[in-house]
Amino acid sequence: MNPVLFEVMRHSVEGIPERMGVALQRSAFSANIKERKDESCALFCSRARMIAQAEHIPVHLGAMPSALEQVISSCTLGPEDQIMLNDPYKGGTHLPDITVVSPVFIDKELMGYVVNRAHHADVGGSTPGSMPGDSEYLQDEGVVIPPVHIVRGGKIREEALEYFSDTRNPRERRGDLMAQIGANKMGARELNELIGRVGVDTYLDYAETSLGYSETRTRKAIALLPRGTFHVSSAMGREEEVILCLKLTIGDHEMLFDFNGTSEQVRGNINAPLPVSLSAVYYVVRCLISEDIPMNEGVYRPVKVSVPEGSVLNPWYPAAVSAGNVETSQRVVELILDAFRIAMPGKIPAQGQSTMNNLILGNRNFTYYETIGGGAGASSLGPGASGVHVHMTNTMNTPVESIEHEYPLRVICYKLRKDSGGEGYFRGGDGIVREIELLEGSHLSIQSERRISGPRGSNHGGDGSPGSNLLMVEGKEIELEGYVNMPVKKNWRVRVETPGGGGWGAMGNV
Repeated sequence: MNPVLFEVMRHSVEGIPERMGVALQRSAFSANIKERKDESCALFCSRARMIAQAEHIPVHLGAMPSALEQVISSCTLGPEDQIMLNDPYKGGTHLPDITVVSPVFIDKELMGYVVNRAHHADVGGSTPGSMPGDSEYLQDEGVVIPPVHIVRGGKIREEALEYFSDTRNPRERRGDLMAQIGANKMGARELNELIGRVGVDTYLDYAETSLGYSETRTRKAIALLPRGTFHVSSAMGREEEVILCLKLTIGDHEMLFDFNGTSEQVRGNINAPLPVSLSAVYYVVRCLISEDIPMNEGVYRPVKVSVPEGSVLNPWYPAAVSAGNVETSQRVVELILDAFRIAMPGKIPAQGQSTMNNLILGNRNFTYYETIGGGAGASSLGPGASGVHVHMTNTMNTPVESIEHEYPLRVICYKLRKDSGGEGYFRGGDGIVREIELLEGSHLSIQSERRISGPRGSNHGGDGSPGSNLLMVEGKEIELEGYVNMPVKKNWRVRVETPGGGGWGAMGNV
């Protein structure tokens, strides 16, 4: 394809999921989507290959191809149809993330698919927020939705909405779902308009050219990396009894990520579905290649991944997975980066906070959910950023004004956690302190890692401070574990102190 035309098409195609995301955020009901922007959008060709994605949530986007494969294999799709699903064993991530898929037709010919995924504040289950700290089975975490028509021929199927009848605040659930449906309609309309302007042949030519171009550029980027095989492992979980193992092999133009040796799935919720584990791999690969390479299915082609079935990174149904999506994915990213720290000494930043610090408060009337930022790792280029979301989460914070307006909560403290970043020639970023007072009785769920050991420094830099979860009751501080599931009373306060990032380099030395 002519290079000028290629760039024009690239920006036109990539702009569609970006605008879908804006439409979804603006029309959503829940603060989790409209304020935190916990959603992602992508565009696929007719052969179910991702050709464009918005720069939204890495853990959402890497798992989307698996969801689309499940939809195509189990559903018949016609014009103006839309399918929803959240089953982690059928292409989902965890149950609060609901995916909506819509085909795009021109004159009865399938042109592709528009897809979005958004985190709903509640989808039922044993606790508000559908992310209990101690869930053991998938059903503990909410309603399980297989691929099912939510829209057929342009009309909403009210019977499909029955999946949300037992959720808390079903009106908000419906509002967010309608926003997702509307975003897909807009994406399909814009793709139709684009193809109408350039023609079907030009669009199909671009799709194939773009995939091949990204694959070629990625293989060339891999060729610049050091060859070899690198072994790493790390521990995570309540008592750090779960072991993650990786053998990274860098070849001439391909990379193999082999997770054999990883612990078997556990009777808890840190199991990560295979699509989530793949997302972590794809995210790191994206970090290693040039930013001007279009992010599409072509980038994945030189990447081979082997994950043992029945392990904590590829569990059997019906293992609970809510923390696997948010916490284990973060630890897998750091595990992979540990391997590249060996392969490329001095080139990879120190460890970031390695957790999303999931905080959920709610009852039958409301559900507040938030991931809280922390410290990023320092690097040879400078200090780590403070108070930011790191790696697999890419959301905003919920503004204090929004929290106090939307929920029966009062924010007592929201600040950087001073000196929590690891020491070094360049210091790691500081974590955050978020303290919230309850104005009515609620239920508390927390899913968090790095409460026992802090993120490691690099090149002789110091480790970041581990995080902590505290309950303030009548002036007393009660230390909580990393995973929490308990009732809390009016006027109690919950305080989350997030980890700092690791430092880089010894003090006084470059």
